[in-house]
Amino acid sequence: MAEFSDEPTIPKPALRALPDPGRPPIEADVAKGGTVRRMNLNESPIQPSPKAIAAMQDACARVNRYPDPQWRALTGAISDATGIPQHRIVMGNGSDEAIVSAGRLAVSPGDEVVVPMPSFPSYNNAAALNGGTLVPVPLKADGSNDVDALVAACTSRTRLVFAASPNNPTGNILTSEEVARLAVGVPDTALLVLDEAYYEFGIHAGGEDHLRVMESRNGPWAVFRTFSKAYGLAGIRVGYILAGSDEIANAFQKVRSVFNVNAVAQAGALAAWHDTAHRDMLLEKTRIERERLVAGLRELGAEPFPTVANFVTAKMDRPAAGIVSALLERGVMIGRLMHPGYGNYIRVTVGSPDDTDAFLAALKEVLAG
Repeated sequence: MAEFSDEPTIPKPALRALPDPGRPPIEADVAKGGTVRRMNLNESPIQPSPKAIAAMQDACARVNRYPDPQWRALTGAISDATGIPQHRIVMGNGSDEAIVSAGRLAVSPGDEVVVPMPSFPSYNNAAALNGGTLVPVPLKADGSNDVDALVAACTSRTRLVFAASPNNPTGNILTSEEVARLAVGVPDTALLVLDEAYYEFGIHAGGEDHLRVMESRNGPWAVFRTFSKAYGLAGIRVGYILAGSDEIANAFQKVRSVFNVNAVAQAGALAAWHDTAHRDMLLEKTRIERERLVAGLRELGAEPFPTVANFVTAKMDRPAAGIVSALLERGVMIGRLMHPGYGNYIRVTVGSPDDTDAFLAALKEVLAG
């Protein structure tokens, strides 16, 4: 008779080793009557394009049919705008699916995943769930990715490198010259991912489009973007991958589920893509409120990172956990950085003018208490 170990096998060890996931609060979790200010998830306070809403409503009448598994109308529009061939554009259930897929296609047990730190937490899971080793690289003092340090951290075991511009949670961008150093410096045996979830905000602030620079890379690469931020469509979960080669695009196709972006989401994203006037309005209103947030935080003694995104991260004079908790009691939800060495940093989503006023007034009260 076969002998079996008493050690649990399900879930797999890599999954058991991960901490329990934290779930950010929503309005229903706030024990307070009246208005709740949701400024913790980097969402847009502005509704999506009316054209997108109308397209989604129309698509609801046909949800008895499966959606296009190759998202042809949407990838065709993105291809026309970016110059990336349509067959090298892979849609996903938000950027999160793309990040998970990158780990699945590139990382095996014993491989290394190089990531900026702090940055988006899902990068860590792309390593851990596939048996990889996370290699964190500290940010530069201005909150941007340290590209030279990212390159220096690569070894013969590196199979995946993440960079982010603008970086979440700090908000600063990379220059094309810096991206060029990444493209050349990261080994050809590693997949280089440039996460541009906040791409449109960077361009609106005068940043550069890095696609042509990434195309100069000899090794595998991909750029991730999303409809969640600048298009105000966080709730329908649509992201996309601009793959550097047919081989990488095919690999992303292999690791996804067949109908990963539903028909209503495809219709809404396509209509939002074409309504550039609405997108530009959202970007400009975000800029105005972002600058008000930065100025208000400085007046209260905080030290904000330079940011072009739809959020502001700032160093406070005390632990952020207490500030976040006290604001939550006042109906204002914000985030904080959970990374070692960043215990005094809060992150605030850019909201409406009323949100800005309410947050700054509540923060002044908390800091004075």
